[in-house]
Amino acid sequence: MTSSKLNKVQEILSNLVAEQQLLDQYLQSIPVRNWNTKTTYKNWDITAHVSYLAALEDLANNALKKKGTEFNKYRGPKGLEKFEKEAITKGSDMRPQDVIEWWRLSRAKVVEILAKGSPGKKIKWWNNEIDYLTFSSTKLAETWAHGLDIYDSMKKDYEDTVRIEHVALFGWLNAEHTSKQNKVKFKDLRIELIGPEYRAWQFGNEKSENSIKGNASDWCRVVTGRVPKGHKLTLSTEGDFAKKFLKFDHVKI
Repeated sequence: MTSSKLNKVQEILSNLVAEQQLLDQYLQSIPVRNWNTKTTYKNWDITAHVSYLAALEDLANNALKKKGTEFNKYRGPKGLEKFEKEAITKGSDMRPQDVIEWWRLSRAKVVEILAKGSPGKKIKWWNNEIDYLTFSSTKLAETWAHGLDIYDSMKKDYEDTVRIEHVALFGWLNAEHTSKQNKVKFKDLRIELIGPEYRAWQFGNEKSENSIKGNASDWCRVVTGRVPKGHKLTLSTEGDFAKKFLKFDHVKI
């Protein structure tokens, strides 16, 4: 275990907690009558989104403690659909504040385990095995993406922060898996981005023949399946694989 990887996980977790707290605070300001407001994500309402996030944390806790035994319930092509339905059904019988509390308690357990673990330790997550560093960035990407859905549904202005560096990292770390899902052979990919506060972020081999460059916010929305309808991306590509990657069907996390 290198100290740099350990420091990176701690940095991601610190940003994850900040993103979770930001969404938590906003959720508490939403009147109960508005929790049935529909979003563009699968036509879910706000209760469904937060219930799903809470159930994901419960699933993550199981994966971290029991090596993913809970996934046995969700095998097969309809597994995710079954999981979503169970999460939404559970939340639908709860008051908004209770749903928030469910998510709050569940996420705290996951962060605690990740903070104490080795960055390179692998866990089973759905059909993959990923290390703690990748998993931590995945948790942040999930929170950020579903937060976007909720903010947009309530017409709330939301400005990306430097925390999206870790959402961008998630997109790069997940690129090979995304290629596999789209049945395209993966090729080494270089990512060069400009984020909030003019931060510059790079991932991948700088000598790669395939690269994607440009706005970090656009990249993050691509890799989480959150590009608004009609939005023109400000990303440039070099190489055939890079061009294909932006056109992939990116699974909404």
